[in-house]
Amino acid sequence: MLQKSYHTKTADLISQFIQKNREHGFNAASLYEFLKENGLDVNKTTVYRNLDKLTESGKLVRLKSPVSDGYVYRQSDEDGHCDTHIHFHCNKCGSVIHLSDDATSEYLKSISEALGLSIDLSTSSLNGLCQKCRKKTKKQ
Repeated sequence: MLQKSYHTKTADLISQFIQKNREHGFNAASLYEFLKENGLDVNKTTVYRNLDKLTESGKLVRLKSPVSDGYVYRQSDEDGHCDTHIHFHCNKCGSVIHLSDDATSEYLKSISEALGLSIDLSTSSLNGLCQKCRKKTKKQ
């Protein structure tokens, strides 16, 4: 996933971690801990360098975290067009929902036109509680 010519144990574990967290956002610290738990003694610079490469290649999308000073990463959708729609990020469980439906797209287009904006969808997200976390909150 990181390089086409060969796979390292680090690259394979990072790919495994990203697949495991496909429906959730994750941060560099959680990836770093995963690598350590799986026997890799890597420094944090290596983690950030790999995340940067994956972001630059379009395999990951990086968003400002709604709950900390850092970033949240998420895997791009299969067709690599995560820059054509907005996402919803659950503040509680970290799930990421692709809002690529026609109604959302039309709404964003109308806002852009009405206000003269150019929205960068690749770095935009709505934040709140997903349906599952809302239900849990209501039961408490």
